[in-house]
Amino acid sequence: MILELLRSIPYGRVISYGKVAELAGCPRAGADARRVARVLHSMSKKHALPWWRVVKKDGSIGLKDGGELQRRLLREEGVEFLPSGEVDLGRFGIGPDFGGFGPAAELDDWADYLGVK
Repeated sequence: MILELLRSIPYGRVISYGKVAELAGCPRAGADARRVARVLHSMSKKHALPWWRVVKKDGSIGLKDGGELQRRLLREEGVEFLPSGEVDLGRFGIGPDFGGFGPAAELDDWADYLGVK
């Protein structure tokens, strides 16, 4: 399910590690956000995952190495950053915690939006 969600992140949008875990049905927020990070780290190349579209829940870049590449790839997709350096989640984020599509949406609605069954 995590791979399906990651493959489905739309061009020009971002989602948090924790939101991917939540949508995939993982019950432990922090630990499962790290699981998503490990999946991205170990499988992005093999499965052509759009790793650059996943950010921390505050919109900041999670990578220590490769952060500039991630910013460049996001900018190329039209994603804009706030003056503080975080992604403008209100405009480019997916999920109720970002406010990108409204705070009242159910998790199933987000899975439907991402095209994940």
